[in-house]
Amino acid sequence: MTSVTKLQPKPAAQSSSGFGNLTEKEKAVIVRQFFPKGTNIEEIEYCFSVAKQLDLNPLMREIMFVPRRQKINGQWVEKYEPLIGRDGFLSIAHKTGQFAGIKTESFLKEIPVLSKNGWEYKKELVARCTVYRKDSRQPFVVEVSFNEYAQRTKEGYLTTFWKNKPDTMLKKVAESQCLRKAFNINGIYGAEEIGYGTYDAEGAVIRDPEAEESREEPETPKEEKEEKEEVEPADKAQLLEYLSKVGFTVKHGKHDPDRIYVRGNAYGKPQVKRILDKYFLHVKEDIYQLL
Repeated sequence: MTSVTKLQPKPAAQSSSGFGNLTEKEKAVIVRQFFPKGTNIEEIEYCFSVAKQLDLNPLMREIMFVPRRQKINGQWVEKYEPLIGRDGFLSIAHKTGQFAGIKTESFLKEIPVLSKNGWEYKKELVARCTVYRKDSRQPFVVEVSFNEYAQRTKEGYLTTFWKNKPDTMLKKVAESQCLRKAFNINGIYGAEEIGYGTYDAEGAVIRDPEAEESREEPETPKEEKEEKEEVEPADKAQLLEYLSKVGFTVKHGKHDPDRIYVRGNAYGKPQVKRILDKYFLHVKEDIYQLL
């Protein structure tokens, strides 16, 4: 079933609503509203410079300044960055005086997906956005698929936002990208695109802690660290000794002593499985023959 959303143009917004016409008092309110005490002044200046360049008003929620967790020198820290929602991109489009409408639709579509068996076609939820400009003969079109942008938890499940409102979230991604493309907006993104969260009915940004936690790199378990440090056996003797050490039974063929078999669990460690796949032929159940 196809779901379509259409928005029509409105008169260009007055320039007095933009960032350039804010008073110093209003800017002070923005600092208190968006940035906690102690925020790096350079981060505030950067956010203000983006809002000024795009002429967007934070008080009208055309642009938001949000904390994003980043890993710097091995440590997770919060840095404040600007984000624009779909409505902010629409505001830029309206101010140009060239916006002539937008149409967004979602539907199921067979698209190529890379799996362990190679490329294959699978049915996917897709959102397509079309933006029209008064000064362009051809519309601007962007199409995005669900699995490219849906955010997941550490366990691999969809986060609450993407599970409960998949159609809405995907449409917002398509709209943000298409408006940027049509009006040459660079270097800034919407919350849904980068997995930060989404926006409520009043335009305030809502953080998605489930998606954020999934991006934090867990500490490498001790067993995995040791495994990464293991050196691959240099010859047959070392190879058999290694497999014996990790729990495999090594036997010679009953009628052919030169034929060597090992028996055990190939999936105990990735390193072991890689070696078995490289040097052995899987002949029966958990029995492998040396090539």
